[in-house]
Amino acid sequence: MSHQLQGPRAGLINQPFDNAFLDNMIENPDALRKIPHLEYLREAGSEGIELVMWLIMRGALGEHVTPLHRFYHVPASNTAVGHLVLDVTPGL
Repeated sequence: MSHQLQGPRAGLINQPFDNAFLDNMIENPDALRKIPHLEYLREAGSEGIELVMWLIMRGALGEHVTPLHRFYHVPASNTAVGHLVLDVTPGL
């Protein structure tokens, strides 16, 4: 999730942003769509821009999803780890 692997901000981990992102992936993905790419860079670091790919995947799932698993952890490294498993139930 949020991570900056090089430069003056190396080691950046933004737990509040990451957790809000995971929550919004379930509850309000449209809000994430409105975040400019520069804000993703500012809040999640240069490698955190990969969250845009998460959002593209979420868009492909449709409007209604059910969370099956949500996990967030900051290991002893320069990155935060987030997992989100969503179930798509057609016809809801």
